[in-house]
Amino acid sequence: MDILIVDQDAGVREQIKAFCAHEDEVDVVSEADTGAKGIQAAESLRPDLLYVGARLPDQTGFDVLRALRGRPQHRSILVTNRVKDGSTAIAAGAIGYLVKPLTQDALGESLLSALRRITPRTAATRKEAPEFIHGVTELRPPMFLVGERDHRLYPLDPVQIDFVESAGNYVKYHLAQHSYIARESIKRLTAMLAQVGFIRIERSLLVNVRAIAYAQTIGHGTFAFTLTSEQRLLSGYSYRDDILSALPLRRRVPRADRSQENPPGGTTKARAETKVAIPRTSNA
Repeated sequence: MDILIVDQDAGVREQIKAFCAHEDEVDVVSEADTGAKGIQAAESLRPDLLYVGARLPDQTGFDVLRALRGRPQHRSILVTNRVKDGSTAIAAGAIGYLVKPLTQDALGESLLSALRRITPRTAATRKEAPEFIHGVTELRPPMFLVGERDHRLYPLDPVQIDFVESAGNYVKYHLAQHSYIARESIKRLTAMLAQVGFIRIERSLLVNVRAIAYAQTIGHGTFAFTLTSEQRLLSGYSYRDDILSALPLRRRVPRADRSQENPPGGTTKARAETKVAIPRTSNA
């Protein structure tokens, strides 16, 4: 595996390099101390795995993750001081995260996690076990959408789109920093984008589940979704079942608390918004 380390802390970079030096067929091909240098190195070297520090001089590690999100050759693991950064890192495109101080066991597990996600092309080159080349999704040709901004047409990778919004006879593709317009329909995009992780949460809204930082129940079968871009979107009741089939957001109320919802005397207390953490399947 080719490794790229992006971290402003030289000590962390040396620690990861020292660990990788003891592993067979693992090679640190480059390192960078800023986000811009890291993105540039990732684009030119195409490493198998990046270790990305959460705090960088010019931008955050999450900015780096979002810039590289959805590109299979750019698997990234966030290196952070805070456990709570983990869910945001996964939503931004990381396959896992490491919490400082780093240990050899944690670094070893992160390498194994990356190896499990090796692409069919790389697996065939390295003659890995056949199970690595059974992923139908990996074998499909890449899907692109085309959006217009400033009278220019841009090919867009759907995985990098945070959400899609209906705008009359058009739709808007919203990415972290920009929005693009296209003559499309939400109905057609709902079926097309379901295969890459989009769910319809309201008549005019499709959301990429990878872009969700957390959800909140707001009553009557509806939710508020806060994205990693800090955009907040509200769902409609008629889409409750579709949302719950894609995301396990049912809130389990302890028995001791249920009596508070309908206290004696007939007055029902209004429910407060409840934040629901979205489980992540990948954790290095």
